[in-house]
Amino acid sequence: MLISGVMNPGDIDPESRAPAAHAPLSAELTPVEALVHHAYSIPGDLPLEQTERTFRERNTEYLALTRNDRVTGLCSRRKLGELMASRFGFALHGREPAHSAQVDRPLVFEQGSPVRGLLSAAMARQGDAFHEDVVIVDAEHRLVGLVPAERLAHLQSRIMAEQFRQLEGRNLELRRTNEALGQAQALWIGLFESSLLGVALLDSDGRIQAYNRRFALLLGLPSGEAAGAHLRDFLPEADRDRWPSVIPAGPGSPPVKSELPLRVADRGTRLFRIAADWITATGHACLCIDDITDQRALERRMKQNEKQVLLDTLVGGIAHELNNKLTPVMGFAELLAGCADERTRNSYVGLVSKYTAEAAGIIRQLLHLSRPETGQRLRVDLREVVRDTLIMLKFQLRESRTQLHTELPNEAVEVSADPAQLKQVLINLVINALHATEHRSDGQIVIRLRREEAAAELEVRDNGSGMPPEVQQRIFDPFFTTKAPDRGTGLGLSVCQSILRQHAGSIAVESEPGRGARFLVSLPVAAGSANAAAVPAPVPVRAAPGERTGAGRVLVVDDEDSIRLLLGQVLGHRLGCRVDFASNGAAALESARASRYDLVVSDVRMPGMSGTELYSQLLDSDPALARRFVFVTGHAGDSELSHTLAAWDVPVLRKPFSPAEVTAVCGPLLGGGNLAA
Repeated sequence: MLISGVMNPGDIDPESRAPAAHAPLSAELTPVEALVHHAYSIPGDLPLEQTERTFRERNTEYLALTRNDRVTGLCSRRKLGELMASRFGFALHGREPAHSAQVDRPLVFEQGSPVRGLLSAAMARQGDAFHEDVVIVDAEHRLVGLVPAERLAHLQSRIMAEQFRQLEGRNLELRRTNEALGQAQALWIGLFESSLLGVALLDSDGRIQAYNRRFALLLGLPSGEAAGAHLRDFLPEADRDRWPSVIPAGPGSPPVKSELPLRVADRGTRLFRIAADWITATGHACLCIDDITDQRALERRMKQNEKQVLLDTLVGGIAHELNNKLTPVMGFAELLAGCADERTRNSYVGLVSKYTAEAAGIIRQLLHLSRPETGQRLRVDLREVVRDTLIMLKFQLRESRTQLHTELPNEAVEVSADPAQLKQVLINLVINALHATEHRSDGQIVIRLRREEAAAELEVRDNGSGMPPEVQQRIFDPFFTTKAPDRGTGLGLSVCQSILRQHAGSIAVESEPGRGARFLVSLPVAAGSANAAAVPAPVPVRAAPGERTGAGRVLVVDDEDSIRLLLGQVLGHRLGCRVDFASNGAAALESARASRYDLVVSDVRMPGMSGTELYSQLLDSDPALARRFVFVTGHAGDSELSHTLAAWDVPVLRKPFSPAEVTAVCGPLLGGGNLAA
């Protein structure tokens, strides 16, 4: 009988067979064949008495059973002992085959199998089977060796220890990560809560998910009240539909910057600068707000103060120019009284009209420049801005030795702007150029206007003293000046830059010491102005002396006798109207109720009921007459009044006015329809 059995290298402790220390393998990666303790086997038909002797010789508890070198089972020394231990055991069972003592369901694994699968199956066994060796075979089912349960338990312990170490490492890493996250969160909260800006996180629907204390403070909200509120809830009623434009549309959308009024508890509406960006990682819009109401008010005051400085600079020259205009008016008016010759009298009248119109033009420009900023944008031809500005600078230009050259295009160059603010910019630039050239006998200033595609460019160039680079870098800084204290505040160019930025424009400077300076103002042209030059300007309808363009009954309302008399003469003699008079709004309202009129010409500001109140009353009581209404005013600087008149779209005669202007404005209103008898 052949008994095969060779000690397997698995007799050596698996740990001693592990790879070098510098590249250790995890216990879970241990190959199952490395766990083999021995590879002893016996034929399955070997008699039990010989099997018992083999167990004693091999000193093992299990032997593999084979047939034709293929494993057929696992023989147990304990089961063999149970058979042979009786009094006649050897006699009864000694010649029985070895497979009589085999275990019921031996655990057999092929070499190369995952050790975790082997451990799972072995550790799941119950009762005596838990202690049985595991049989390892090759692909041909030949014996590789037996793995004792003790080794499996040892390996399981190693794996558990390794898992515990990994768990400890992960826990340590998790603690460190949590600490880092806690620090990052504390840092973020610190930055979030200490920000001088109000910060809020909004979802894509515009609802506030989180916000800092500054956000609540700026909007005057108690803690927690803003959570879940919608952005539109903070906008004034007229602006609520604008909320989608305040935040980015979603991932990939560019940041949004805007200035909007927001409602503040107990403080009314305040102006805020708003910046918003999309946070892709969280799916929120980050909204930053800052109250700039006071800042804008300060800027307006600075601009108005700088405008006052300009007016102080101009007032002497303007007074001189007005005296030049008013002197012949007074002189020729006096000569008219004693003039008998009709031809000479007509000549004097023409001169009085001419100089009066020129004086009125100077006053009108002065009123426009001095009025407070309204923010209202008008369609403005920059050529007219240049011409009007030079009228106010005429005295300064004449007194200096500097030559002025203007280059204006034949076509209109229209922008959307506040004309008074643009005149303020140009006056600043020209006065600076005059100061820079005052010590030159050949000083020159060139004002050039041109259109470059979608931009209007206004250039002011001089050949004065110029500026070094360090001055150019600071020239637009507030309160920076190189002039003497009595010649500048250092705010002029800073205010100019602020004005142009508010008009979506810019200002740049080029200069070298001793070679003059070039300031370039750029403004976007008004929409639809490309063909403005092709449309001829409307020619006002002027009635010739004695020509009657209409007939009807007119009510003239003014508290000044001279204005009532002048309007009565023009409307009666030139337009052939029957004219009634009232000195205030209340008297005019009574007349309008008692009589029927085709036109009302009313001053705006009067004692008692004003012209605007009179118009409001007529809108309710006589809408047809309200449609035939003309305002007379000499107050060009009242922004509230200007907005009111613009909203009503009522014709306006601005003092001083000429008879021809009265005819041009009132004539068309009297020229059609059913007139009062």
